[in-house]
Amino acid sequence: MSFVEAHTGAGSNPPRLSALFLAKFDKKIGYTVAWKRSAIDIPIVPLDGAVEFKSLPSGLHAVKDDLVYFVHEGHAGLSAFCNAPASAAERNATFVSVGILVPLNQGRLGRSWLHAERLQSLASALAKDPENTAPLEDFWREQSQHTDSTSTQLSPDQQRGYRRRRALSTLTAALPPDQSLPEFHPARSIVHYVDVFGPLVFRLQEAALLRKRILFVGAPPVRASCEFVYNLSILASLPNAAREHLPSGSDHLSRFRALFCLGTHDIPLIEKLQREDQGQHPHSIEFPSPGWVSCSTDEIMAAKRQLYDVIVEIPHSYDAPPEQRRWPTIRTSDGTQVKASQRDVQRYKLLHHELWKYRHNVSDATGESGLEDDTRPLVRKDSEEAEEEFNETYDESAVEPMTWSRLAYLGFMWWASAGERDAYTTEERETDRELLGHLSDYQDGIHTAVIAAFHRWTVILFKHVARLLDAAESERGSPISELVIDREELSKMGLDTWSETDRVFIQDLVWLYFGVRADVQGAALECCGVRIPVC
Repeated sequence: MSFVEAHTGAGSNPPRLSALFLAKFDKKIGYTVAWKRSAIDIPIVPLDGAVEFKSLPSGLHAVKDDLVYFVHEGHAGLSAFCNAPASAAERNATFVSVGILVPLNQGRLGRSWLHAERLQSLASALAKDPENTAPLEDFWREQSQHTDSTSTQLSPDQQRGYRRRRALSTLTAALPPDQSLPEFHPARSIVHYVDVFGPLVFRLQEAALLRKRILFVGAPPVRASCEFVYNLSILASLPNAAREHLPSGSDHLSRFRALFCLGTHDIPLIEKLQREDQGQHPHSIEFPSPGWVSCSTDEIMAAKRQLYDVIVEIPHSYDAPPEQRRWPTIRTSDGTQVKASQRDVQRYKLLHHELWKYRHNVSDATGESGLEDDTRPLVRKDSEEAEEEFNETYDESAVEPMTWSRLAYLGFMWWASAGERDAYTTEERETDRELLGHLSDYQDGIHTAVIAAFHRWTVILFKHVARLLDAAESERGSPISELVIDREELSKMGLDTWSETDRVFIQDLVWLYFGVRADVQGAALECCGVRIPVC
């Protein structure tokens, strides 16, 4: 099976199930597994006391239906939730969730999303009559007769090799940007992801590249948050063109783990993962934890700061009028708010404009909006003039303020060049424009085109660091312990030369992936050949 087939389902059947279950809320005993089946030819996977909580996260009773992604005992899980009216004796509602487990040998979710539509149908039927499990029996019988071509055609050694190749691949490595993803594929939400986070998408990317433990927290429904987890894990996993610049021994950093939906019952799992990561390379800065990204609806998770490095609070404002919506808030575990840089804003404006053109093109071609109602951008405009207005009035609450040193520099440049634009600023914009490409040209593959753009930014970053290291070591004739990165090189990497956060980021990245300390020089004024640091 090709990588494209594994991700899109083209030319392949949905994956064989390891388990199928029905979880529901019982007014006497609480959450329970009311029905279950497991494949007899795989190791026993415990279901009771685990999957009912994973498939019915906190607060889900407040929504009518939802899809929940999770991981459990080496398997990917997907459950469809449905909330149906009931009698007063049943507290006026019936909560059920029909879930599956599939092996994690074909991607982060084992292609479980190929079963999503069937699970939704089953959940809807069982919410009306939870005692009628005949549809579940029929579905399980079908699955028991189904053979997954990938797992049966490959020997165990071949399967391990296949999984290895998959682990070192990315979605865009084999899926052309002009090929659309099928319905229910989580990467279809990538445009929504960009719209919701705005310029903060670049800060999330940086945290993920540093392999931090990232926790999204927000109210149900959780499908969008689960898909955001998938998006970030895809964006932050290193494409082949970036990995080829890394030194040996860094394979454990090439892929970013996705744990999807977590609850308080998963706290022991998170603590176990942390112990395992530390035990693999104990007390070693060179081999830190590979980190993870997940989401939760439990406020208790947010209160336990030792469990995560970065927390992302997603406002429940999808249905609010555009003028009332706001950006998410990103904080480190010590409470420090993380804001986008001024260059992030400029990059986001370019990206936002390309997505606006995409929507405009789709609307012209079909008479319909390019996105569903629940994936509309935070600030939506209906004309090119309104788009330009947005570029001048974006919400600055999530952006680092313009520093006095930068203002002084810009004033100096205007004076020194008779009002001409800063050459660095012009070059940065041209570089960002080139890396982004023309996304609006890929109407049928906008999702993969966006992912490819982020991967190009990652490749440029690692390529420039590797080039600087090679040049420094060639000049010295031996390995170096410290790398000097000046303003010009920092700018070429796609980073903001005026942002202290960006300088710390590149220092941490060079140390994490290359084991070399970085001396990052900030911006400065030059007058009569004399360099005057200003930040």
